[in-house]
Amino acid sequence: MLSLGYSLLTANLIAAAEIVGLDPYDGFFHADKYGRPALALDLVEEFRPIVVDLVVLYLVNKGTIREGDFVEGEGGATFLKRRALRDFFQRYQFRLGTQVYHPLAERPLSYFKMFEVQMRRLRQVIEGDAAKYVPFVGR
Repeated sequence: MLSLGYSLLTANLIAAAEIVGLDPYDGFFHADKYGRPALALDLVEEFRPIVVDLVVLYLVNKGTIREGDFVEGEGGATFLKRRALRDFFQRYQFRLGTQVYHPLAERPLSYFKMFEVQMRRLRQVIEGDAAKYVPFVGR
């Protein structure tokens, strides 16, 4: 579930980078490698514990997804059954829509909007319009 969530989060951050005019493949912390969205992966580090990890913990702790909801595929890959996958997607979307206070924006934002705001802040730093990048820290 973590791998699935991180893949979804990466796709969301690729979109946010493209929305603000940044190249999602040109990062700072992750090595540039053909086909690797390094910039998106840089920001995944900022959001994975407060988005994906919390979704997985919620689904497991509430018993929404259990051991029987997994099936093993070829080569040892593990997949969620259809109902569990639907539940995962629904909870992930719910989390993206959750509004939390963003100190730089000085108002509540959904996580989905926050991805864009943080990418815009990063662009300001790159262009010299801001002194430093301030990551969002959830509570």
